[in-house]
Amino acid sequence: MDENLILNVIRNSNEVIIATDLQGNVTLWNNGAESLFGYTEREAIGKFIPFIKNSLSYEIQTIIDKAKSGQSLNFRTQKQDKYGKELDLIFNTSPLFNGDFVVGVSIIIQRMDLLKNTNYLSFDIDLGSRESKRTFNVIRDLILLTVGNEKKTINQISTDSGINWRTVEKHLTFLIGKKLVIEIFSSEYVRIFELTNNGKSYNNQIKKENYEKYFKKEEKQ
Repeated sequence: MDENLILNVIRNSNEVIIATDLQGNVTLWNNGAESLFGYTEREAIGKFIPFIKNSLSYEIQTIIDKAKSGQSLNFRTQKQDKYGKELDLIFNTSPLFNGDFVVGVSIIIQRMDLLKNTNYLSFDIDLGSRESKRTFNVIRDLILLTVGNEKKTINQISTDSGINWRTVEKHLTFLIGKKLVIEIFSSEYVRIFELTNNGKSYNNQIKKENYEKYFKKEEKQ
């Protein structure tokens, strides 16, 4: 089949399909992506993924690192569209090859409210639901990884991790009590957090031992 025809089909598809290079800059932004997120192709192409506000996001770094190793990822996350509406989404990512070399990432995105019986690992949970203790630990570990060696507000942690800000706020209270996080600034409008030395040590530990548990690998057919 003609490659231009295939590309036109992808661009005009209602299914949300985007592609990026290995720096996270958009190389393909189709009609489905424009409809879901509100950004036009002109606003997206050649620029860092518009619905991920921080290029140092642990999430995008992991997607790219896995793509460089030829691996795919399936996971659930939350993002905001151009107008601030929160979206509950499933990301299916795959490496893009040029011959034997990985040159980027393709991402197919689905809305969670349109899916049924999904088993994707979520970055967020409803605190009122009967989730296991292990699930809370996953969320807390991801928050610690997202803060890293930086100073971040609740909104920055929420944006970079894909976790709802209310959930971030509640888990930060727990992490402060465990002396893994410290609040270094607080005002009526903003609160800023960073890891304690214990938090940094724990962060290094979970990076080494539990890197894979935040994502469900795509099963090989």
